[in-house]
Amino acid sequence: MNMRTRLFAIRLVRRLCDDAGAQLVEFAISIVVLIMLMFGVFAFCLAMYSYHFVSYVAQEGARFAMVRGSDWKTSCATSAPPNFTVPYSCKAASVDVQNYVRSLAMPGINPSNISVTTTWPGTTPSCTSNCSVCSTVASSGCYVKVQVSYPFLFNVPFARQSTYNFTGTSEKVIQY
Repeated sequence: MNMRTRLFAIRLVRRLCDDAGAQLVEFAISIVVLIMLMFGVFAFCLAMYSYHFVSYVAQEGARFAMVRGSDWKTSCATSAPPNFTVPYSCKAASVDVQNYVRSLAMPGINPSNISVTTTWPGTTPSCTSNCSVCSTVASSGCYVKVQVSYPFLFNVPFARQSTYNFTGTSEKVIQY
């Protein structure tokens, strides 16, 4: 092996053992992991916010239907404005409960993605084996059940996107 080849080999080995750019590579790898972790925490907090919102509006929707039982003379469509500033002036139907729940949407929640199902099971709370069936759908003393669902997109950079469907249910006894 001649002298020139030998010097080339020595220089090549020195360059391969040199760690001058290693810090930049380590920083790039660690910043990607840190950003993923940070956005993951933000997404998890937003998921908990959405989950809490769904359970809250299910309770509020059931309350809205509970206080507007069979005794109300007018429907919500004829007496209350869309923002429901007149709080107790109408008899609630399924569409009215849905509109009310969607009006409660907080920042970060898309109201058009909120799905609301309102049912009146038609039994009284003391129904065990000998159930008494309610005379009308929204009779006083009978149940109203509101189920709210909201699809949440869990979006973290460099990770697979997942959609989780949060559901909240509330069942109350009609008071009036």
